[in-house]
Amino acid sequence: MRINGQQIFNPQKLRLSRLLSRLSGTYFPGKDINRPVRRESVKKILVLEHECIGDLIMLEPALRALKEHFSSAELHILCVPAAKDLALKAGLADRVLSGSTEKIRKTYYDMILDFHGDIRRIRMMKKIPAAYRCGFQFSGGAAWLTHVAEFPCRRHQVERPFVLLEKIGISAGSRSPRLKNFPGKPEDPRKILLHPGAAQKGRLWPAGHWERLMTILQKEKYDFAWINPPGEVSPEGVSEIKGDLTGIAMHMNNAALVLGCDSMAVHLAAALHTPALAIFGSQDPGLTRPYGKYGHVITPKKACTHKRRDWRLCPECMAAVTPGEVMRKIRAITELHGGAL
Repeated sequence: MRINGQQIFNPQKLRLSRLLSRLSGTYFPGKDINRPVRRESVKKILVLEHECIGDLIMLEPALRALKEHFSSAELHILCVPAAKDLALKAGLADRVLSGSTEKIRKTYYDMILDFHGDIRRIRMMKKIPAAYRCGFQFSGGAAWLTHVAEFPCRRHQVERPFVLLEKIGISAGSRSPRLKNFPGKPEDPRKILLHPGAAQKGRLWPAGHWERLMTILQKEKYDFAWINPPGEVSPEGVSEIKGDLTGIAMHMNNAALVLGCDSMAVHLAAALHTPALAIFGSQDPGLTRPYGKYGHVITPKKACTHKRRDWRLCPECMAAVTPGEVMRKIRAITELHGGAL
């Protein structure tokens, strides 16, 4: 599946999963699909978002819509352990679970939702007892679902869940992620936080580019610090911000701008209403950019023509974005948001 020249699912794995689902007879949904849901019958809801921190942050508007619609229900969410404290403090759900699904497979839920269109996650839902299972028909397994929507490939990741929510009677509301309960305001209008990390190597901006950018920031009298979550290492001699995501979020609230790759940090900053700049390579920013008016991106000037080693990401495209270009973008963003700082 290509959107604006970008593969959004591994094509080989997608073809295989669809083939196996057809052979097993689970590719198409049943006859009683998308039946009306009685709001008062739903008392306990589980949302699966257990792999990426950035995905969890972008899911905040959908979680808010679920809580508003099923106001008497208890909302649970399954997320990665690193995001648990952040999710609790932000009030994303009534109960936050972390780790594997083993400990919840004996728990009954009135409704389980997954917003990724991946048959592996649908198979995971199938193992948890529930009255309603809601997901996207894309890679297969639709026969295991009670509520199904076509995967909206061309929409931003923040907007996709609402296509599925409409199938259970939830109208679209505000769609910009907003994490509350993190008080603060920028203490220094020239404070820049840098987060070079990313889950995949193909998303990383070259180390030499970061070094050059820090030299430019020093010359222009910007104060900057390196965001260093657990498991990451900052350069020697650079001011760093350590700790869990909750503490990092507090620091972001006091910054003028957060700069990172297409990863967790920029989504967290934008959801805190701190200006965020994400460096993109070959991937389409229209699908996963930091969402809302506080989210900004910078991309290569030319479309990717490189021979990629990855089905989606391109290190050469990341390297094509120069430190000088990023610095000019930083100046423009801090000037744009200056009134709010």
